[in-house]
Amino acid sequence: MKKIFFFTLLSFAYGAKAQYEAEIENIRKIYAPDKRTAIFEITYNPNTNAIVGKTNLNEAKGALLSKFKIENVKDSVVVLPGQNSSFEKYAVVNVSVANLRSKPEESAELASQLLLGMPLMVLEKTRGWFRVQCPDDYIGWIDGSTIKQFSESEYVNFKHKQKLIFVNPSGVAMSDTTTNANPVRDLSFGNLLTFSATVGRFTDVIFPDGKHGFINTAYLKSPADWLNEKQINGESIVENGKKMLGIPYLWGGTSFKGTDCSGFTRMTFFASGLLLPRDASQQALIGELVSYDNDFSMLQKGDLLFFGNTVTSKVTHVGIWVGNKSFIHSSGMVQISSFDENSPDYDEYNLKRLLFVKRINPKPLYLTGQNLYKF
Repeated sequence: MKKIFFFTLLSFAYGAKAQYEAEIENIRKIYAPDKRTAIFEITYNPNTNAIVGKTNLNEAKGALLSKFKIENVKDSVVVLPGQNSSFEKYAVVNVSVANLRSKPEESAELASQLLLGMPLMVLEKTRGWFRVQCPDDYIGWIDGSTIKQFSESEYVNFKHKQKLIFVNPSGVAMSDTTTNANPVRDLSFGNLLTFSATVGRFTDVIFPDGKHGFINTAYLKSPADWLNEKQINGESIVENGKKMLGIPYLWGGTSFKGTDCSGFTRMTFFASGLLLPRDASQQALIGELVSYDNDFSMLQKGDLLFFGNTVTSKVTHVGIWVGNKSFIHSSGMVQISSFDENSPDYDEYNLKRLLFVKRINPKPLYLTGQNLYKF
């Protein structure tokens, strides 16, 4: 009889767990459908009759509590960042290109790269690693040695200082203006720095950690002036893409140091004053579908081509149309390929896996303000 009672309780517990887990999953699908841009790591513990875990979405936790209130299920869900966190909730990238990883370890997958001066929201800390959210909502783990943390008041002060954007593909900030100067930090296109002073043909800039460096003034512009110069059309997007020709492919790369396929399209549009989502599958969700026929005559320069599995329609690759049956993409390196079978650059492989083409409406993607980013 005791055995029957025990197994009955066990069966009830597992049944309740399955039911609660299903309800948790339904809420996740509503509030956090993409784990790249939201944290929703919550489960039900039948031993303590509690929902446990963490999220960065207050509204998701609120929906959970509303769902489980009548069940008297305990609340053990932490909303990130926690109220008693041992770290500051603001940070800024402090190296030319910082690596954003999928887990808090150097051997983890490279998910993306972040440029010097990019502001971040810090969500949690594990050892010397910080889980951060970028201005486009992308989330990952970054080595603490590559960022500078700020209190809220410090960040507000930092944000309102005059900024300059580095517009050369690469470069170096030096310790002074003499020929014997030492490098202070290397630079990459899109780096954002704080203006200090003009010294001859050099500009004295300040890095997020407070260190100074001298850069040739010709390589710097105010973000406002830089954005005002942009002619956002297919022609300019293609020309910006061509400036990256020959840069090697790097999984997770989003800079002039190395780039994957969606990192290339993102940097190309960034150079045109627009901020695309990070991954190809995310980029595929924006814009308007464009019909095409065998000669691709309906496509315009700057259209995004999406490639992948023609059976499942899963997007795995993206490129930019350059006209004349050709597109530019990062595959091995940034290169131009063609759908013309008579061209030496003919790309039969990608032609056979072309899924669809999107034309991007630039208005929602505009970069604005002296800091470029929303934070």
